[in-house]
Amino acid sequence: MSLTIIQLKMKPYWFLLVTITLLTMQTGIARPATYYDYKSLRKHLVSLAKQDPNLVRVDSIAQSIDKRKVWVVEVGKGAEDNRKKRPSILVLAGIEGNDLTGSSIAVSWLEQLIKQFRTDHKITELLETTTIYVIPRLNPDAAEHFFIEPKFETSANNKPVDADHDGLMDEDGPEDLNEDGLITWMRVEDKEGDYILDPVDKRLLLKADNLKGEVGAWRYLSEGIDNDHDEEWNEDGLGGVNFNRNFPYNYEFFASDAGVHQVSEAQTRALAEFVIEHPNIGIIITYGAADNLLKTPESAPDPDRRKPMISIDEKDLGYYKVMGEIYREAIGLNKELENTSCPGTFSDWMYFHRGRLSLASRPWSPSVAVEISKSAEEEEKDEQEKTGDNDEKKKNADYKKDKDKRNENERKELKWFDEHAPRAFIKWQSIEHPDFPGRNVEIGGYAPYSLTNPPANMVEEVVGRHTDFLTTVIQRLPRIGIRRVETKHLGQGTYDIEIHVENTGFLPTSLAQGQTTREVYPTRLVMDLDDEHFLSGTRITTLPVIPGSGGMVEARYIIYAPNRKKIDFEIISMLAGQVEGTINLEKSR
Repeated sequence: MSLTIIQLKMKPYWFLLVTITLLTMQTGIARPATYYDYKSLRKHLVSLAKQDPNLVRVDSIAQSIDKRKVWVVEVGKGAEDNRKKRPSILVLAGIEGNDLTGSSIAVSWLEQLIKQFRTDHKITELLETTTIYVIPRLNPDAAEHFFIEPKFETSANNKPVDADHDGLMDEDGPEDLNEDGLITWMRVEDKEGDYILDPVDKRLLLKADNLKGEVGAWRYLSEGIDNDHDEEWNEDGLGGVNFNRNFPYNYEFFASDAGVHQVSEAQTRALAEFVIEHPNIGIIITYGAADNLLKTPESAPDPDRRKPMISIDEKDLGYYKVMGEIYREAIGLNKELENTSCPGTFSDWMYFHRGRLSLASRPWSPSVAVEISKSAEEEEKDEQEKTGDNDEKKKNADYKKDKDKRNENERKELKWFDEHAPRAFIKWQSIEHPDFPGRNVEIGGYAPYSLTNPPANMVEEVVGRHTDFLTTVIQRLPRIGIRRVETKHLGQGTYDIEIHVENTGFLPTSLAQGQTTREVYPTRLVMDLDDEHFLSGTRITTLPVIPGSGGMVEARYIIYAPNRKKIDFEIISMLAGQVEGTINLEKSR
């Protein structure tokens, strides 16, 4: 939760918290990671830029339906022309409106970089040779629902849509029937329903299985009434387009939240234009529902170029594997988990169409939280076995005796919430519902945002793990360099010249997919010499892809230049930067 919300709830400490907030904004001290509403996000980004205007710049790339700006933060030392030529990374958060954690990670990382720039020479050098772009929240309208009552979770923007095709827009949305300030869930006792109560934990529902002889007894609906009397509940409420379903790759036509066409929204178009205008972006990290870091993605060993690619090129797979290993270690996971994919995501578009290393992270989920806790419990269990304490071991064994495994993951997640965030699940409460007179109707279930964002007291811990990962990632960009230049005078003003070009970064100068799509231009070596001087070679030489970790390629020329003492040259790489050099001809005579 934002500091604003915390201040309202903790009235005895209100004045103290206001004082601390003002001091941190004035002095630039990094404050604890939190959830930001639009106003606090804007003020905080502006305060970061004021700390060092020559390092941090804040601008907007679009405006939402509700007139909120989409901010972009650029971090990097030096002139604008130089910053555009350097290797760069884009961090995108809040592409889905219910992602608050990604925004907190992005802002905290910016704070960390600014602080380390003054104290850590490695970060200082990094920000003098790298450009960082951060868009902390692409969908500010949807995120704002977290900070107002009734609290309503949506991943889509506020664009009016006729979801039920009845000629009206947003006429049947949810209502807070029990007036607790939350839009939660309803379960309605109904013989025609599809659900039964979970036999192990009756707080949960389970799809009835007719093969087991089960007969449905409950309906499961979002909290509200049937406003348009079509016997559907909350099917046409607020919320139109999910930006992370609105991009060209694998776009799902006619999907309810995908938009009328690819890149149909002001924010998604602005984002697409931004990455096209900044071709030096070599790595993209997107925080949202999609994920390709919890588990190494599938690859295609010999893709059929006549068909759209649906798997990572096998030549690129190793980079995703390494990044996934770094990510899982950073967040405390000791094994791979199933990742999630969605049609039309920004991250897929950036890899499959634009050929960049595009990483996607769901910054927090109950399943990941359960596994991290499980790892800690296993370590504790080992200690208990050594000390002979078997009470906890017996309890875990009893829990594993459950025969019905269909809701096993959901039960584990609810057990985790019971131990770490009991307010995340709202106890079921019976109400009188106007649409179901005389029927048993209960309101409760998971509170909005509880399944997509960590509890407020855990935000700092989650954010800390991700910021360390981001700092590691920016050190994996490709970086062009000159290993050596060799010249040999052949007589009468003729020279044999060899230029050895290296890549001191981790990534190659282009992924295999970048070559396939031709969206990553080849590295070029440009000589400051007219064409007639070249006996072998040309003024502009296209270099092959240079592997990372010290990979090297060689360019060789025979040049006739009797009146030249030196020749300047430049190496230009779209993703690995630019470097200049000089060939001294006098020393070779």
